[in-house]
Amino acid sequence: MNYRDNGSGSIAVQDLQYVIQAEYRSMIYAQRLLFLAPPEHQMHFSRYVETKQKERLVVWTRLYYHLTACYPVFSKVKPPRDYVSGLKTAIEDTLDTADFYAWLHDSSQDPYLRNILQRAMNGETRWAVRQQFLYSSYLLENGDKVKGKGFTDVTKKQLPPV
Repeated sequence: MNYRDNGSGSIAVQDLQYVIQAEYRSMIYAQRLLFLAPPEHQMHFSRYVETKQKERLVVWTRLYYHLTACYPVFSKVKPPRDYVSGLKTAIEDTLDTADFYAWLHDSSQDPYLRNILQRAMNGETRWAVRQQFLYSSYLLENGDKVKGKGFTDVTKKQLPPV
């Protein structure tokens, strides 16, 4: 995607830097979770990492360069140590990023930028839902009561036959 500034209201550089760091952090988390995830969950993370690298991070970096004539700074990200807590943190981070995209979308006047922000917000929201599904299915399938903090063993209870 090529961003063409038509003068109708661009994105602030500090907001763009925040978005780039959030996308980068999300990509690092997904890369680590790819290795920590059970085999049936790994394909979701590999697809997501590829999307981040080839699409969103490239678009935001290109826009940053267009506005500042330099490349953004990527701060170091501490990847998660275990699957469950990493996934939980990633879900929260993804929802925060989607909220930030929504705020930027509402404050922008540039139709092209609004389109990019809308697509990014939708993508983050879909990813949050996917991660939530992976999180809940992992806890339910593995009966992880300790990390689930308070889950009752509902998975083993069944309704009587009808």
